[in-house]
Amino acid sequence: MLPTKEEIIEHLSNKMTNQDIASIYGITFQKVIQLIKKYKLNSSELRKVNKYTVYLHLLNGEVVYIGSGVWYRCRRYTNRRNTEHKQLMKDGKIEYKFVGEFNREEDARRFEKELIREYKKLGQAKFNKI
Repeated sequence: MLPTKEEIIEHLSNKMTNQDIASIYGITFQKVIQLIKKYKLNSSELRKVNKYTVYLHLLNGEVVYIGSGVWYRCRRYTNRRNTEHKQLMKDGKIEYKFVGEFNREEDARRFEKELIREYKKLGQAKFNKI
């Protein structure tokens, strides 16, 4: 079954990649691109690609990592230093949650650091260094 226009809008607003959307519906990412064009959607605008994001990586509901960067960075495992973290991402075991959007990178980094301190106090964010 193909996603509706409203579903695609929601997924893009949640900064999902075309491949992520395709996986949910059992279709190709090319089909997602065709639907975006058919519905005349601006995926860059919906994803707010010009914003800096702060995101959480969750494993079984626990925060294991807090990061910041452009919208797609949270899904990239190739740039991870910790091998366990990298493997969990590769295996698709990490959930992603965006918790902030900022116009300036400095503001995103500041919020990221605050969250890391908070979650470290709770014994979480084990893949973050202080």
